[in-house]
Amino acid sequence: MDGGVPVKLLHEAQGHPVTLELKNGELYRGVLVESDSAMNCQMRNVVFTARDGRRTRMENVFLRGTQVRLALLPDILQSAPMFKKLAEAAKARRSGGAA
Repeated sequence: MDGGVPVKLLHEAQGHPVTLELKNGELYRGVLVESDSAMNCQMRNVVFTARDGRRTRMENVFLRGTQVRLALLPDILQSAPMFKKLAEAAKARRSGGAA
């Protein structure tokens, strides 16, 4: 697996609104334009919320993946094709181990 489940799920979220919380407590909510295997994220139409609650609108933002503490993703990703593939792989491992 290239990057694991969190990275693949972040790739599935591209084009959807997401919220990223950084290790310093800052929040960024906007549309995820692109992400890479290091979880670096480019976002557009962002609302930045500082730790003191002040909000600022930003057109484009690039966030370093090592600073991301938490990613809140849209509920629609619960039916992402990635989960079906993971379930099939887990089922194959279980049946392969029992034989």
